Amino acid sequence: MSAQQAVQAPARGNERVEELKRIVQRIEVGNRIGVSVLWVIAAIIAVLFVGIIVYLLVQGAAYLFVPQFYGTSDAGVGREIFNTFYILILAEVISMPIALAAAIYLIEYATQGALVTAFHFAAETLASVPSIVLGLFGVLAFSISLHLGISRIAGALTLLCLNLPLALRLFESALASVPRELREGALALGATKWRMIRTVVIPSALPGIVTAFILTAGKIIGEAAALLFTMGLNNPSNVFTLDPSIASDTLTTHLYYVAGPGAGSLGLTTAQETTITAGSATLLILLLLIINLGARVLGRYIERRVTAA
Repeated sequence: MSAQQAVQAPARGNERVEELKRIVQRIEVGNRIGVSVLWVIAAIIAVLFVGIIVYLLVQGAAYLFVPQFYGTSDAGVGREIFNTFYILILAEVISMPIALAAAIYLIEYATQGALVTAFHFAAETLASVPSIVLGLFGVLAFSISLHLGISRIAGALTLLCLNLPLALRLFESALASVPRELREGALALGATKWRMIRTVVIPSALPGIVTAFILTAGKIIGEAAALLFTMGLNNPSNVFTLDPSIASDTLTTHLYYVAGPGAGSLGLTTAQETTITAGSATLLILLLLIINLGARVLGRYIERRVTAA
């Protein structure tokens, strides 16, 4: 190596170091810009969500303390509150066992292959169908074909179609999260597969199962489009009954009707319509907030109890 080359070698090395430093600086600047943009977008979305919720709460919170708001006349929503919880319980009783049984089969029994892939594809496709389309399907399949008419049971079966993909996905995640070692240990002790599922897998997956139950409950309470055609928008005189064959409305469908096509046609004053719409929106937000917070708290509590046991 000549003396000139010996002098140029360190210079080229320094140039490479400087170039690497510039590259690292550009990458860091790009990362900071990207993170800043994401933070700004997240902040805008959070402000929009919080603003909408706060606005609705401010508009309707005062009506929640008005006794007439909970009355059973046309100026109150007492009947709609009863119908909302009735259809919630009825839909959950029908859909949860079906979804859990399907999840157990897919996780514990089915061989992973074309059949399971097709099943998941069908479930995801069903999940992407708009709820109003499922409402029209409910009319054709349950109200007309099964001769159930406009009734609570037709609405509950429509909600089954609506909630099945979500419940199935949540139940599958809960069952899949159970460690494989627990299954192998139970089978090694001589338990049958079904006994292993009943005594080991389901108790271990209970926090996720409870979370799925509560989250689907929130979706049922907030649903309106799927119930407009299957449950109706009016209440009979005997609305406070457990008869699933009668038509009735819920908080969401009643809110839609009073604020939309039924505005000014129910014999209510403008102040009464405002009370129903603003109060119903606030009550729904509070119910959904309680349900989502309850899902987290109850899920963590059960998880701690199961883990401690």
